[in-house]
Amino acid sequence: MFDKILGQQKIKNILSGQIKSAKIAHAYIFMGQAGVGKRLAATEFAKILNCSVNDYFQTDAGACGKCRNCEKISKNIHPDVHFIDFAKQAQLQAEDVEKQKTLKIGTIRYMQKEVSTKIREGRWKFFIVEPAEQMNSEAANSLLKTLEEPPENTIIILIAKHKETIPQTIVSRSQTLFFQPLDSRQITNYLMLNRMIAADKAVKIAAAAEGSIETAEKFIDEAESQGTTLWFKLKNEKLCASDILDISKEIAKDEPLGYIDAMTAQAKKEFRMCPHETMPALLLLRRSRELLLKNVNAQTVFDNLLFDLYELGKTRNIL
Repeated sequence: MFDKILGQQKIKNILSGQIKSAKIAHAYIFMGQAGVGKRLAATEFAKILNCSVNDYFQTDAGACGKCRNCEKISKNIHPDVHFIDFAKQAQLQAEDVEKQKTLKIGTIRYMQKEVSTKIREGRWKFFIVEPAEQMNSEAANSLLKTLEEPPENTIIILIAKHKETIPQTIVSRSQTLFFQPLDSRQITNYLMLNRMIAADKAVKIAAAAEGSIETAEKFIDEAESQGTTLWFKLKNEKLCASDILDISKEIAKDEPLGYIDAMTAQAKKEFRMCPHETMPALLLLRRSRELLLKNVNAQTVFDNLLFDLYELGKTRNIL
């Protein structure tokens, strides 16, 4: 069970044991830093107990992931699995998500109304509250009433980074499971398998991610964004030699492979529309990537690459 969760073996064992023995708590607090699998674990928990193919009493395989219940939970459209978060609160209040700073009593009252309804399609109802540490006092006091008298086959999971602002009365009525930071090797393997990141780059990102997949993903997204910006800068702006050399110098200090990969991705998109014109740029990018992997000086590689791409764009209207 919980095979999709990286690491967290202790927590997997606890939840799997409770599921198999039918001794499931009515309320949990999943505690730990961002990006260590708390929300994913809550989602998989809901799938396992509601899967219509794999019976959790008969198999250790967990959820099938393909039945109607599993698919609906994955898409966040299952009528018995509710995510009580800033997105839901924004929807209820017809506001922007960015304006949500605390979980308010109106959102918890909406949840309580859903708690009181009958199960519609699954076998268990789930209410996944995040970020639980950002409930205001009114919301927390209101939630406490539900925790004191939980309906049958209903599970409430509070997801939080820390518990300092969660009232002790709520903590005492919930089972707290602490999610540990992920091992850098686990993050490295994840990046290589799921984001197709080269091994050397994945190792560097994992080392800087401080045990968090979310942080690692942000590093990748930032590099991709900067690389795409550079591609369009070369394409749309008039640059002199000093401009290009300055850009190259800054990239060499940063994450050069990330820039190469992002520009390659953008070139591949344009290749579909004009393959003959774009192929030379792809070849330059591929050759530059090979040189970086051979530990050729990054600034030298980018000096040559950026000048070549810029000249290619001017002569063949590629960039």
